Amino acid sequence: MAAEMNKENLDDFLDKIDELESIVKGFKSENKDEANHAMDKADRLIEKVAEAKKKFAEAENDEDLPVTKTGFSRTSINKSSDSSKPPGQDDVNYDGMDNAGFMKALEADAKERAKNKKERMKVAEEYKEKGNAEFRQGNYEQALDWYTQALREVKDYTALYTNRAQTYIKLGKYPEAIIDCDWALRVFPNCIKAHIHMGRAHLCLKEFDQARECYNKALTCDPKKETLIKDYLAEVDRFERAELQEKDAEAIFKEGKPEKMGVVEVLTRVQKPEQLPVFYSGGLRILKSLMMTTADRTLFRTQGGLEMLTTLDTLHKCLSASPKSLSGEELDMLMSAFEMYTEACRDNEKSSELILQTEGLPGYCTRFLEVKMKGLGRKLKLAIVDFLYTLSQISIGQKTIVEKFDVPKLLAAVFNLMRTNNEMASIAANLLNNLALEKRFKSLLRDTIEDTVCPAFEQLLDSENPTIAVPRCVTMVMNLTADTKIRSKLMNRKLLWKSCCNAVEIHKTKLNEPLSQEIMESVLGLLLNLTKDSSGCTKEFGSNICENCLQMLQTSLCPSAIKLRSIGVMSNVLPHCVPAVDIVEKGGTQLLMDLIKREDSDCMKHALKSMTAVTQVNDTARKYIVENKGLGCLTKHIKSEDEIIVGNAALCLSHCTQVPKMAAALTKTDIIKDLLIIAQDGRRESVQQNCAILIAKLVQSDSKHLDRLRELHGIEILHSCMKYIK
Repeated sequence: MAAEMNKENLDDFLDKIDELESIVKGFKSENKDEANHAMDKADRLIEKVAEAKKKFAEAENDEDLPVTKTGFSRTSINKSSDSSKPPGQDDVNYDGMDNAGFMKALEADAKERAKNKKERMKVAEEYKEKGNAEFRQGNYEQALDWYTQALREVKDYTALYTNRAQTYIKLGKYPEAIIDCDWALRVFPNCIKAHIHMGRAHLCLKEFDQARECYNKALTCDPKKETLIKDYLAEVDRFERAELQEKDAEAIFKEGKPEKMGVVEVLTRVQKPEQLPVFYSGGLRILKSLMMTTADRTLFRTQGGLEMLTTLDTLHKCLSASPKSLSGEELDMLMSAFEMYTEACRDNEKSSELILQTEGLPGYCTRFLEVKMKGLGRKLKLAIVDFLYTLSQISIGQKTIVEKFDVPKLLAAVFNLMRTNNEMASIAANLLNNLALEKRFKSLLRDTIEDTVCPAFEQLLDSENPTIAVPRCVTMVMNLTADTKIRSKLMNRKLLWKSCCNAVEIHKTKLNEPLSQEIMESVLGLLLNLTKDSSGCTKEFGSNICENCLQMLQTSLCPSAIKLRSIGVMSNVLPHCVPAVDIVEKGGTQLLMDLIKREDSDCMKHALKSMTAVTQVNDTARKYIVENKGLGCLTKHIKSEDEIIVGNAALCLSHCTQVPKMAAALTKTDIIKDLLIIAQDGRRESVQQNCAILIAKLVQSDSKHLDRLRELHGIEILHSCMKYIK
């Protein structure tokens, strides 16, 4: 009976597997309803297969299973003899094969299946690579065929489903992409690519809630991708806002409200072909005046307004022509067009993204900005710069400009515009500042910044008649130094350092003038970033920089922001430039000490770091601290909650132990106890080392400190820290 049950359940089990494989093949259907129906059927069949497998497992064992402490053993096959059979005769199954032989046959079958799967996997990998190659070349139909062939070989390969889903998205077959992503997740539930591609497909179908759900699931799979997922979620929000705006605009259009229909009516008339430039100039200016709300701007876009640059022959011919070949009327027409598009894209993400998709427009804009023109030509350049600046005020605009423009060419053109002291220079500088916020902007400049940005920037900084654009341009370069590769190049560029030093030299005497204040503050901010790490330029120009910073700190006219940055630059330079220490010591020790004593001062932290560098090499500064009640201030900083302050205070006191009787002056304080606590429990290893060094030096200089150390059972800590003393 058991043998018959084995055969019956085994056949049923294998039949269901064959049926399941045939259903999986049915997923090639391009009909979404058929595919969903097949998927539901597959789900039900998987449950039946699981039941059949369970019955088969139960049936292959005899009813009388050996009992263990935890119940019946399912791991042993019935080997007991039937009392009705002659002794020595083994049990046999339905076809005369004993159980051992039957299991060997199953094992051989499993090995054969594994071998076949390995061979199929090899073929599938070859198909996958061919599909990848076609995908990279943009041949999506061919890529789709290769991925499909690969899936015929292996049906549980996650990457094949996600690759094919991405291909479906490129082909605009979003339901099919969702189905493939679902299968990928059945194979591997934590597949982040499947969630992301599924989110993209739902987004393209304008199923915004489902898209957000997919992206959030992707985040749970890999929390480290938070920044990437936030970008995807922001994209969903942007698409949804655009969709709502278009629905509102469509409703207004259908209602035919006179106050709103003006945009559509004028747009229809303006698109009349083969008219004189003056006709279009007037119409475009009227359109600009009508776009007062988001609904107006959306109506303009949905009714074909963005396409006029290519659909109106007169406009397109002038835009693509040589700038100097255009007449005054043609220049005026182009100017009115850019002014209109500036208004159309204001606070409108979708229009800002789509306008630069116009074929050739980025190149045309750059060409007009590069050419020297006067009169109407100069006004046209201003209109173009303002247009780009408006786009750059939102993140999608920044991203689109960086993607579509030849960035080095654009930068060169914009830098030239900043040499004049007018409105265009200011707008051009603001444009660059906005673009510097885009991540890809920095990566594009890593290899070319010394050729594309530095020469124009240095020339601008060296100008005897600086414009209002200079401080904003300096701020842009300062933002670029947040990229470590860019900073590494700039901190070793002598021409840049020379320009910065010249700017400081010129404007330090004009701090009563607002423009000089702005330039000085921005240049010092740039120097703060360039001096974070030591370089050959730090040593070469450090003395000049510190001398000028010290002079500004000693000036009563020095604004607080400039004072803070000046002492910050000094604190970065002094540890790496010994000649600068001698310059600062001559007139700066007292100034630094005064700043250190002002515990609530923003400058105190930088002043303490600077004093630490000065006392390391200058005996006069060390004596000044000891003789002018500076030790008490430094010992107070040992108790600071900021460990950087603690570490610098301890190091500065260590330098001062070279002064006779310095250690004796601290015997009546509880400094040993405070230092022991930090040496043992401090979070920063460098701070622990500085405190340990100071303990050792105090103990060596005065026996009373040694006695106090013994009282506190701190000898063990001292021994462990002695290795840090050089």
